[in-house]
Amino acid sequence: MRQGATTVKGIHHIGLSVSDLDRALAFYRSTTTLDSTARRTVTGDARYRGNDHPQTGPVEVAVLNGPNAYLELAQIVPAASADSEPLPVEGPGVTHVCFQSPAPSKLYSRFIDHGATAVSRGDAPIALSGNGVRYGYARDADGIMFEVEQIDEPRFDDPVWIAHVSLVSPDIDRLVAFYENLLGVAPYGRANKLTGPRLDEVTGIDGVRIRAAWFNAGNMVLELWEYVTPATPEPAAPRAFDAAGYNRFVFEVSDVDREVERLSGDGVEFLEPPSELVADSEGHGGREAYARDPDGNLFGLVQFSPGSEMSLDRLKRIHWM
Repeated sequence: MRQGATTVKGIHHIGLSVSDLDRALAFYRSTTTLDSTARRTVTGDARYRGNDHPQTGPVEVAVLNGPNAYLELAQIVPAASADSEPLPVEGPGVTHVCFQSPAPSKLYSRFIDHGATAVSRGDAPIALSGNGVRYGYARDADGIMFEVEQIDEPRFDDPVWIAHVSLVSPDIDRLVAFYENLLGVAPYGRANKLTGPRLDEVTGIDGVRIRAAWFNAGNMVLELWEYVTPATPEPAAPRAFDAAGYNRFVFEVSDVDREVERLSGDGVEFLEPPSELVADSEGHGGREAYARDPDGNLFGLVQFSPGSEMSLDRLKRIHWM
C-alpha cells in the first residue's frame, strides 16, 4: 500500500447498460429531473465494449448530468438478454446507485408513480435510525436497482444528489484494501453488524445481516457491502458488460499514466494501455484505461485535458465531510 500517492479526483461516472435508451432516459429524467447531454452514436470505442466483451455494432449513448457526478446510459443490451434475471440485492457486483433528495420532494413516490418496482417493503421509504434519513430500494424497467435517500435536512441545495455507488462483495476486507490503495484514503466508516427489522424492510430480505464500509471519494461516496445473511456469493465470472445493469464506474485522475504504473506495480492488470478519448464540443480530449477489481468489477481511470467541459473540476464536492 502507498496510501496518499494517488491522483484520483473522484468518481466521474457510473455506466448503465439498458435495453431501451428512450425509455430509460424518459424514466430517469422525469423522476430525478436531471438533464442530459445530446445523444450520440459511438462505434469501436473501448468505453462501450468493456475491452474483454467486444462491441458488435454501434451503441447509442446519453449522459445524465448530476450536480456532482454523471450517469452514462448505453443501449447495449441484446434482445435475448433483456429479460434476464436482475442482479440480486445481495450481489455480488455493482448493485445500486443512490439518489439523495430533500424529503419534501417525495422522490421515492415519484419513482414508483413512474413505473419503478419497489424492492423495499411498504409504500414509503423507511427510517432506520432516527437520523433524519429515510431509505428505499426500487428497480427500473430493466430490473436495475437504485436507492433513494430522502433527507429531512440535506446539506446540498440541489433537487437530487448522486450520493454513492454501492459494490457488494463476498470479501469486504479484500475490497476495502484494494480501494484504500486506489483512492489513497482509509474508509471514513466501517460496520460489521448491520441488522434489524427496519433493514429487513429496506432490503426486502428477512433476517438480513450486513458488513459495510464507506469511502469519501471527494464528490460522492464509494459504498462497500458484504451480506453475511444471506451470504454474498463468490462471482463465478465477471458480469457480462452488455447485461442489463451497472456495467462500470470510472474515476477521474489527474495523471492516468502515473496511476496505471502505480496500480500495475501493485498487481492490477489493465485490460489495455491507456487510449485516447474523443474530443468534447470544446475540442478537449483526454485518455483512459480500464481494469477489474478483485471481484471482477470493471472500473476505469480517465484523465481529461485542461479545461474539459466534462471534468469533475466543474462539478460540486462533498463539502460537509
